[in-house]
Amino acid sequence: MNNFLWALKFLTIIPIDRDDRIRPKDFGWVVFWFPVVGFCIGIFLSIAYLSLYFFFPNLIADALIILIYIAITGALHLDGLADTCDGIWGGWDKEKRLKIMKDSRIGVFGAIGLICMLGLKYIGLLSIGEIDAIKYSPFSDSVKCVSCFASPVLVTKCTVLILMPVVGRWAQVCAAGLTKYARSKSGTGSFILEGTTLKRIIYTSIIPLFLFWYFYNVSGFIIFAIIIIFTLIWIWYIKKKIGGMTGDTLGATNEVAELLYLLSLYLVR
Repeated sequence: MNNFLWALKFLTIIPIDRDDRIRPKDFGWVVFWFPVVGFCIGIFLSIAYLSLYFFFPNLIADALIILIYIAITGALHLDGLADTCDGIWGGWDKEKRLKIMKDSRIGVFGAIGLICMLGLKYIGLLSIGEIDAIKYSPFSDSVKCVSCFASPVLVTKCTVLILMPVVGRWAQVCAAGLTKYARSKSGTGSFILEGTTLKRIIYTSIIPLFLFWYFYNVSGFIIFAIIIIFTLIWIWYIKKKIGGMTGDTLGATNEVAELLYLLSLYLVR
């Protein structure tokens, strides 16, 4: 359980180890728990959204759930997204890009990246209606059981909130296992990149694949395939710019994958 608890501590602000006593035996296997932590975050978000849905209109409820999501993760991945945008598009070579990404100040590209990402996520979540794939999935029986007091839109949004954090954390593992650490000195993401192998990516993919099948049936594999394809393109692009991944680009990968998931729902209906 140390691996799971350490991953939970690393990816959220939950104060489970104030004295920093939890140490995993193998950091390489910590990544297996990343999607599990994402699933726990998703369950929390869906429960929180149920409360918000009955007290606020959709416009406000969707905005508040995004704020709650940011709060529970400590804006860790958004910070990485901002630094990545500043570095990738603000520098003219690898060294300059990595140097900019180390700067704690946010630049124009970082601000634009945050605005676009949060805006698209909000609009994507707000625009979600009933997704036909749910009706033919193993999850469909559960939907029928709650249909008397929960609308299809509410069920769909709760499903999205459960799966979105799973997708993001899986994408981080995928990016870590398919490239190397871009910096010469160790950093926040170095232990993830150095310990993640193709074998561990395969093991880590089991839980997301099962969840997508459970909620969306065959359509879930199509959605997941879309996410994989565009995530691989993103990884290739970052690798081309700085020669590998860093902790910041892993955070950016998380945000990009979550947005890809939201957008792919409109392609597979």
